[in-house]
Amino acid sequence: METTIIVSDQCPACKVLLESLKTQGVLDKYKVVNVASAEGRDIVTKLGLKAVPNCVVIRREEGGDMARPCTEEEMGKIIEEAGEKGRT
Repeated sequence: METTIIVSDQCPACKVLLESLKTQGVLDKYKVVNVASAEGRDIVTKLGLKAVPNCVVIRREEGGDMARPCTEEEMGKIIEEAGEKGRT
């Protein structure tokens, strides 16, 4: 299972979130996809995402990928993790 964070270059909150995750040493736990990329546009279209930053949980299976938007709880954990100093 993979958690993907959808971001935009024009999104100040996205930049803050990514920098915080990097500072905390946990950014490598996530796949980061820009909404302007072909993959980003595909995810946004398929799942009907309306805002960034956003996250998607992707389960890789033999028959194909299963994707769903993160729950509020899952997104909250990412935000919490970005703000916790010293957590690895």
